[in-house]
Amino acid sequence: MYGSIVSLIPFFVVIPIALWTKQVIPGLGVGLLIGAYLVHPSLFGGLQSAITYVVKEAATSSNLNLVLFLYGFGSFVGLIRATGGVTGFSAWVTKRVQTERGAFGLTWVSSLATFMAPDFRIITIAPVVKHVFNKLGVNTQKVAYAIDVTSTPLCAVVPLGTAFVGYMVGLMHTSLDHTSSTYTPYRLFVSSIPFNFFAWVMLAVGFVMTFFVGKRHEKSAESTERADTIQAHRRRLSSVRHAGAMVTAETGAIGGVARGVINHKKTKDHHDNEIPDPMEIVSGRVQPSAVNLIVPLCVLLSLTLGLTYWSGYSNGGRGAFQALVQANASAAMLQALVVTLFFMFVFYAFRRQPISRTMFGFMQGGNEMMSVIVLLVLIWAVSAVSSDLGFSQFCQREITRFVPQMFIVPALFVFGCVISYFIGSSFGTWGMLMPLGFSLAAGGAGNLPLIAGAVFASGTFGGFASPLSDNTVAMATMMKLPVMSYANYKTKSAALAAGICVVLYLLFEWLF
Repeated sequence: MYGSIVSLIPFFVVIPIALWTKQVIPGLGVGLLIGAYLVHPSLFGGLQSAITYVVKEAATSSNLNLVLFLYGFGSFVGLIRATGGVTGFSAWVTKRVQTERGAFGLTWVSSLATFMAPDFRIITIAPVVKHVFNKLGVNTQKVAYAIDVTSTPLCAVVPLGTAFVGYMVGLMHTSLDHTSSTYTPYRLFVSSIPFNFFAWVMLAVGFVMTFFVGKRHEKSAESTERADTIQAHRRRLSSVRHAGAMVTAETGAIGGVARGVINHKKTKDHHDNEIPDPMEIVSGRVQPSAVNLIVPLCVLLSLTLGLTYWSGYSNGGRGAFQALVQANASAAMLQALVVTLFFMFVFYAFRRQPISRTMFGFMQGGNEMMSVIVLLVLIWAVSAVSSDLGFSQFCQREITRFVPQMFIVPALFVFGCVISYFIGSSFGTWGMLMPLGFSLAAGGAGNLPLIAGAVFASGTFGGFASPLSDNTVAMATMMKLPVMSYANYKTKSAALAAGICVVLYLLFEWLF
């Protein structure tokens, strides 16, 4: 059984269930149970084995640090939202834009302050720029696209201070445990960033479409958008009324549109089962203040850079780049986050924020990251059980024997794009494909940074373009666009970017 086709069974289970349910966690749970029973085929042996895999992987020091980082990062965002930092930043920006080009420029520049997570960027920026662009008469789909293209693609290539970085470094750590590579997890992640071709190409394509697409294309898109909006108006009317009641008059801001209507989309009964987001209710009752976002963000980024450099310097790194490479970045990011959270409690106390509000923001924000944490723990466990079944050895032996080497990386990228588009999850795609990619790299299919970059690129495609992506749904909801129409609008340029990426991966495999 070891190293045979049986080792593929957990992944043969995970992917179809994820495609069928449009959820990755159920597929991972079933795949883990089946893999555990293959290792220990007895009545309760498999069940106990599955539990042991979960506990063992979650209790590993580096993995536990990542869990704490993800929960703490959610708390960081929750504190900013609960204290009016998001709504204050939105109101501050609204007063400073007068022209279409200036508004698009602001949309792109604002990514420097909101790059921490795609959902956070959408919730912060979309209500602001929608209000501004409505006054300027700019096509709504183009506005939404400009925000979206600077969300997931940008977050995927920022090397510090985001939940994406923590998750990606965690995947690197898990995959490297089953190889003989000398890379550290963070160093490998940084090395893979140039090979996330989809993120870079999509940013370039998005920049061109934002600033250089002619008026003729905008009018055509706006006509299609208007027709689709009229067709969908009746189906959406009650939801829009419900969400609109929670939006502030001046900012058009958060007020429940993002989370409330996303929950509306996820419920089967759109009229009766909608559950309002308590975070939005609380944030709507506080005085908006951009300072409550800007100051903590500056503190977090400064501490992250400083502690990362100090970690690398202490490990023998000399010079900025060498120090970053030598650093224990995961530990440095966690330390920076913990110090920032302590600072935020003191800072908000001096700004007369009640402790009940800050504690609510801390706990509620952290709890919103639990789905990501559960996803990651299951990925660790499935990777461990597949390793015990000989998954890596089988892939090295069989795939590299039958598939020409120069086509393996492009094929892995295309396969990942298909999966991520149908499940709408970049994190889920990365978790499912990274073990396979590392096994292929060990068999000579490509170097680790190139393989990792291709996997990250394929997940980025789905996170950006899929109609099932939370980002697509959130953006369409906040901008009052039909989801499928907006997804199709994005998919055209995403497909072009993906095609360019296939050529680039072929060239790199052939030349290098």
